[in-house]
Amino acid sequence: MAQDTKILVVDDEIVIRALLVDILTEEGYQVETASSGKMALDFLKGPDGFVILFTDIMMPEMNGIELIREARKVAPSVIPIVMTAFATLDTARAAVKEGAYDYVLKPFSLSEIKLAVTNAIERHRLEHDNARLREITELFNISESIAAIRDERQLLNFVLQAALERVGAERGSVMITTPDGQALEVAVSVGIPEENARSVVEVGSGISGWVAQHGRPLLVENINDNPGVVEMSRRLQDASFISVPLERKQPLSYDALVLGLEIPRVIGVINVNKKKSGRQFSEGDLKILSIIANHAAAALENVRLIKNVEDAHLATLQSMALLLEAKDAYTHGHSERVRNHCLKVARRMGMSEQDIEILRVAAPLHDLGKIGVKDDVLNKNGAPTVDEWGMIKRHPILGYDVLVPVRLLTREHLNLVRGHHERIDGSGYPDGLGGDQIPPATQVIIVADAYDAMASDRAYRPALSPDMIISQLRRFSGTQFSHKVAEVFVGLIEKGELPLRA
Repeated sequence: MAQDTKILVVDDEIVIRALLVDILTEEGYQVETASSGKMALDFLKGPDGFVILFTDIMMPEMNGIELIREARKVAPSVIPIVMTAFATLDTARAAVKEGAYDYVLKPFSLSEIKLAVTNAIERHRLEHDNARLREITELFNISESIAAIRDERQLLNFVLQAALERVGAERGSVMITTPDGQALEVAVSVGIPEENARSVVEVGSGISGWVAQHGRPLLVENINDNPGVVEMSRRLQDASFISVPLERKQPLSYDALVLGLEIPRVIGVINVNKKKSGRQFSEGDLKILSIIANHAAAALENVRLIKNVEDAHLATLQSMALLLEAKDAYTHGHSERVRNHCLKVARRMGMSEQDIEILRVAAPLHDLGKIGVKDDVLNKNGAPTVDEWGMIKRHPILGYDVLVPVRLLTREHLNLVRGHHERIDGSGYPDGLGGDQIPPATQVIIVADAYDAMASDRAYRPALSPDMIISQLRRFSGTQFSHKVAEVFVGLIEKGELPLRA
């Protein structure tokens, strides 16, 4: 341990420096000396990694307490021990307040120096072990959080933030390979100029492209010392950076192997630049990023696999809705049109991405409950009887019940299916919800469903004219329809941005 321990001795008296060098080198420690606080800070800023700082209290220009205060900024892990001939309580308190671990009195004995150094090394070992334990715990927590995320963009944002925080970087990005595996695109970024964040990098080109092509991380402490890297870089602003590949963990599918499909091994790259401390990135930073990248790659593949399964499941449900509509020429394509109307209006209204996604998934399924309504009732050319109307009014509940077991659908999706015939004034069905009880996404589909019915031919009437549709939307605004949503529909009709006939 002694051979690995570097000690910096700071005193303006050459005799004291020489005496400590003799004592400490005899014990096998590596020792450097400085005659002033300024010289000591220059040593501490370097790459030597001092464990202990012996400093005199009384020195010109910068005293020992001031040196400890500044040393903490550039070398937080160094353990200060003060030397003083003035063992006053105030001096000791001031030194401890600034982070001194111990002090020795001048003139000091060999045993005092040995004991102070032994205690300081043990303190350093404990702090190192605790820091390592905290690091492992934090990485474990990051891994758990990564594994729990099911949305790709949310996952990539979390991974980038975790990477930046763990290595103390200000700028960075996560780049994802394009479907053909030939290029990389920036998926998420922090502190990257907009023109760079929109750029596409070919695999094999530039820093990220090299990492993706070779599947190897790249740590550059100073780009100016690496002429080959300088040639690869493209307007890189920072001298020190790390790029780490996200490597595919899942084995290739049987079909891919049989067909000989080229599936890229690297599915993305994490880049970090500009350490907040102004120092260079280290091997320790690279190890941390590699751990995060391994977990991120596995989680990203899982998210994509789950998304593929969910999309296939949704496609099946939507096919059921289309088959149901195919039995009636008048309603053919209704669910798809309602979805398109919903998305256009929701985006025009500036609704949240969450609400837009709810509409995208659930709107095509809103009439699935009609599978439980007899065809002759659905296609009746005339007013339904009381019993028939009761049967029709049950279709939102039937649709809800059919979809409840589908685990990928949330309560918000299900409530949209159940509530697409509610009314703002509370007189709708099946639950008589009104006003703010009706979620924003459901308020949109209520109008979209009615609009598509008015704009389409029916067995009992032709499609309504644009003026008649606008008149109906305004007439029932505030009673059947949300006033805000109805006005957006009216604006889109007047601008010719919504189809008027099926």
